[in-house]
Amino acid sequence: MSRVKASARNIGTAHNGLDDWYWQRLSAVVLLIMLPLPFVLLAGVYAGVLDQFDLLDLLDHFISRLLHTLLIFALIVHVYIGLKVILEDYVHTILRVPLIGLMLVLMSGFGIWWLALIWALGG
Repeated sequence: MSRVKASARNIGTAHNGLDDWYWQRLSAVVLLIMLPLPFVLLAGVYAGVLDQFDLLDLLDHFISRLLHTLLIFALIVHVYIGLKVILEDYVHTILRVPLIGLMLVLMSGFGIWWLALIWALGG
């Protein structure tokens, strides 16, 4: 009986399934709350409530930049964990680790580039 318990605790090769599950759900909640906001701003521009200069003034505030940074971070965490789990489940060759590493490098580069654009907006 103790042998069953020991094997039940150590399910999975990475031993971080609960961490992945937690961060995936947390990032999903952040995305659910924050992702509609840019679309609301764009709808305001198209409806004539905001013009481009008002939109740029809104995006130039420090709080707006912080919220955008949180959105980018949540998006990258959510996508990375989802794709990592897919690769861990369906790639059973020696390519699994290099693919996960390449994905991490590309997503980090994308996040750094995106954040550089956001924080350089007001210069």
